[in-house]
Amino acid sequence: MTTAVRERHGDAVTGAPARSPRRALLPLAIGVSGLAVAVGVQLVFDPFTTHIPLCALNHFTGIECPGCGAIRAVHALLAGDPLLALRSNALVTLAIPLVAVGLLTWAVRRARGLTTNLMPSRTVLLVLVGIAVLYMLLRNLPMFWFLAPISYVGG
Repeated sequence: MTTAVRERHGDAVTGAPARSPRRALLPLAIGVSGLAVAVGVQLVFDPFTTHIPLCALNHFTGIECPGCGAIRAVHALLAGDPLLALRSNALVTLAIPLVAVGLLTWAVRRARGLTTNLMPSRTVLLVLVGIAVLYMLLRNLPMFWFLAPISYVGG
């Protein structure tokens, strides 16, 4: 097999994908798409003055789930106020840079022709679910009032 064919279609012997900067486009497109949606939401409405009830758990029970305040946190981050973002939803605010690093790592590995297992191990999934549940429990206790999302106008 010639080098040109191997570069275009991958290595037929090992089945490894070819190295190409174009392979980084998928993870980069996912990241850019997420950012575009966030900016679009930012332009359409201000979650600090407009309440759009998205969380059924909060609507019916009053319990703040791990995602409550996430739109306000992203809005505050895009407005350049990381402290307000942390106050709105610390879990989402801290997860955003980790997701960005993950997408960048995935893009670099794809460009180098390396495979990446996108599914985390069962242990990692259990730890992440445990963190989310613990965060939900703590933010609904009065002594951890600072974890609850800030109130919105007219809510």
